Amino acid sequence: MSEATTPADIEFPLLRKCPYAPPEEYRSMRATGAPAPGRLYSGKRVWLITRHDQARAVLNDARFSSDITNPGYPIYAEAFEASRAFPMLFTMDPPQHSVQRKSVVSEFTLRRAELLRPQMQRKADELIDAMEARGNEADLVAAFAEPFSGTITCWALGMEYADMQAWLLDSREVKEKAISVVDTEQVGNEVADRMVALQQYFLRFIDEKQENPGDDPTSRVIEKHVNTGTLSKTELANLCFLIFIAGQSPVQAMLTAGVGLFLENPDQVELVQEDAGLLPRAVDEMMRLISPLDLMPRVALEDVEVGGLLIRAGEGVVVANGAANRDPAEYPSPDRLDVRRTGRGHLAFGSGIHHCLGANLTKIGLEVAYGTLFRRLPGLKLAVGELPNRPGWHPEIERMPVTW
Repeated sequence: MSEATTPADIEFPLLRKCPYAPPEEYRSMRATGAPAPGRLYSGKRVWLITRHDQARAVLNDARFSSDITNPGYPIYAEAFEASRAFPMLFTMDPPQHSVQRKSVVSEFTLRRAELLRPQMQRKADELIDAMEARGNEADLVAAFAEPFSGTITCWALGMEYADMQAWLLDSREVKEKAISVVDTEQVGNEVADRMVALQQYFLRFIDEKQENPGDDPTSRVIEKHVNTGTLSKTELANLCFLIFIAGQSPVQAMLTAGVGLFLENPDQVELVQEDAGLLPRAVDEMMRLISPLDLMPRVALEDVEVGGLLIRAGEGVVVANGAANRDPAEYPSPDRLDVRRTGRGHLAFGSGIHHCLGANLTKIGLEVAYGTLFRRLPGLKLAVGELPNRPGWHPEIERMPVTW
């Protein structure tokens, strides 16, 4: 076991240069076989876990905490420090985490997700009908990816898509400022204000559902858990907040980056067109390769050895699942798209008690979206030579002109 006698710390977070793939630097980090040292904006050290076996071990080890209120929990930019005041399901530990997850997990089962498949199919067809009515060229983000992912997320909450659109529009500029770390103190205040405003929106949303319940997930959780006192309105508002944020953006990113990656591999498109039964594997393979939520923070609660290196209590750790999901020790030819691959062991949805709540909904939504796009729009291709991509922590394509 060794202390931190390692190369110079890397400024963290690293940015993706390509939306289809995590940062190239992960490759050399993974080759060392040990956690890699990074340095946050605050000057604090953070350890990057890039190997698949070590990543899975850390995500399943209770000695690594998800508690965002712990001072050692790594925050990537000063503008997001306000998030410490808003613990959510993925940034809390048991028993608080266990109680809250149990209150909503029945709304995200595979059975419930499958029940939504026909609605998803109708929505996908409706969006493509509208695209075809306007000709044979469109921006896939605005015409399909954003409304499809947003609508699914709204179904998971029982809210109106028009309300989501208004919030996303208002929040986009603040998010861009925060990621670019411009005027940090002012932007930090803006981020905090937006978080408070969204929490207040969901508190009002819950009050309305309590007065006029419907056949929707939020109404059912209110009846079973809020009305019985096992969950507070604020806790449910924060759960709604999480579903709202974590539901829409990653699915949208997977639709755009996934289609882009498919188009770079036309032989794989032909395979799913010929055999729709490959779509579940194709979705897992896309999740593995793109890893839309690449960074999973933790803080060590005690001294723990990982890969022969001693991580001290109080030090921050980030599991880079995008690196782990391309570990050649786990996946032969890891950078190759192979829709026949059985890649269910990927970590794009996390692992352990914090495995993504919406994984079933996401996977079925992507099966429907990819299948419908390539069935309904033969010859789908990019209408530009290069996508207008802004480097970021996670894959994000602002515009995707396509033709068919």
